[in-house]
Amino acid sequence: MSNDNAIAQDVITGLQARWGKGIVTDARELEYFATDVYSQGQSLLAVLRPTDTQQLADAVKQLTDAGIAVVPRGGGMSYTGGYLAAHSPSVLVDTGALDKIVEINVEDAYVVVEAGVTWRALKEALDAKGVRTPYFGPMSGSHATVGGGMSQGAIFHGSARYGCSADVVLGLQVVTANGDILSTGSAAAANTTPFFRWYGPDLTGLFLGDCGLLGIKTRIVLKLIPKHAHIDYLSWQFQTAEGLFGALGVLSRNGLASETAAFDPALTNIRMRRASLSSDVKALTNVIKKGGLISGLKLAVKGRDIVDQQQFSLHITLEGDSAAEVADRVARARKLVEGFGESVEPSIPKMMAANPFAAWNSMLGPQGERWAPVHAIVPHSRSVAVFNALQALFAREQATMDAHGIFIGTLMSSVGAQAAVIEPCIYWPDSHNAFHLRTVDADHRERIGCPGEHLDARAAADNLKRQIADVMRRHGAANLQLGKFYDYRAGRDPAALAVLDAIKAQLDPKGLMNPGVLSR
Repeated sequence: MSNDNAIAQDVITGLQARWGKGIVTDARELEYFATDVYSQGQSLLAVLRPTDTQQLADAVKQLTDAGIAVVPRGGGMSYTGGYLAAHSPSVLVDTGALDKIVEINVEDAYVVVEAGVTWRALKEALDAKGVRTPYFGPMSGSHATVGGGMSQGAIFHGSARYGCSADVVLGLQVVTANGDILSTGSAAAANTTPFFRWYGPDLTGLFLGDCGLLGIKTRIVLKLIPKHAHIDYLSWQFQTAEGLFGALGVLSRNGLASETAAFDPALTNIRMRRASLSSDVKALTNVIKKGGLISGLKLAVKGRDIVDQQQFSLHITLEGDSAAEVADRVARARKLVEGFGESVEPSIPKMMAANPFAAWNSMLGPQGERWAPVHAIVPHSRSVAVFNALQALFAREQATMDAHGIFIGTLMSSVGAQAAVIEPCIYWPDSHNAFHLRTVDADHRERIGCPGEHLDARAAADNLKRQIADVMRRHGAANLQLGKFYDYRAGRDPAALAVLDAIKAQLDPKGLMNPGVLSR
């Protein structure tokens, strides 16, 4: 054993003596934690599961003083290498045990949570108080954590109206590589509470979307709003991408929808190849609870066969504080979209609203294929051009895709008034990794099967994933979940990079906080 390895092992042994089960060294557990939805990183020395901030800060200082890299992890739903180790030796910090909802302050309209709280757990706690966060989580919110959503960036529930995860943050508590604990927002000043983000320069924003580059978030303060009392749903189908994106843009600019989800024909076909909704008792039960027996019966009869699978489709939710407000939003949305597409039964958005965090099994395809999404966030004016450029890429690669059993379906959405989201999802036949085996329900995996290892298909899918990202970048796309995959540094303003690098050097002089992230 080298001297460096001996020092690293001594640090872990010392932490084990104090933390007990809070230090994980079992080989099978380390393999799981070294794997995300898409790939596997370098081997881990250990996994830390802290239960309080000071405990974590002390451990981080010990580790970095010994030259050991520290990698933060939330709920594990990354598919861009966000928490995969790129340095040896590395210790991963699993924030899952930092799972307390610290304060729900309805009067001052904020909630304080620890980083390991899942979006589903937060929603359930806030539902009991009649409040919500404006953005309230990704579709994987049963597993995805609030801290992960702040580090990687996240969208979906509430995003069409209220923006992404970063748009609802008031302040943070962060542990840096030096073992310091810092607070941002109004809570950083003496004799204040975390009720306001803006108190001088926006230090909170530095740590949002940093993918763990600058520190480990341990507490997050989020805005609260009253829960909307009324909700309705609309769906349309469109013959062309131009029609779909025209409708998505006009709805976004008018701020009518809370959530938007659109599918190209290929993704609609993939959804229909999965088990029908009529066999999903939980989905039907939740729809009946929220929308009544008639909604549930329509869903049971039609299943997912609601839109023409040769057309594009768009599904939205509309919320308000009175029936009249929602009726007005529905009427305005119908009028704005009538020139773009045809209205259809809105069973899909009803199901999505009734089961907001039911996406974890979707990380495998209808016959057990592996899955990898690549997304672009673009202004509405560029959405059609980006979509068409991607279709041209897929046409050029069709022979390769056919040879390896690769297929692609595209999800579209919107964030606030300005942005459209275009997310091609790659499916290819391949074996399931340690993360899939732990996360996807066992009965679901048994039902869909596993294609087995296909290394050539995996390599072709990886090459296609990079080509998709390159096309998006050439068209000026922004991205969330940057991790160790998306370009961040390439072509960026040198003065801006110099500021970021100076901050990194101040907070992490040895470069041991999640090495390799945001490095492209």
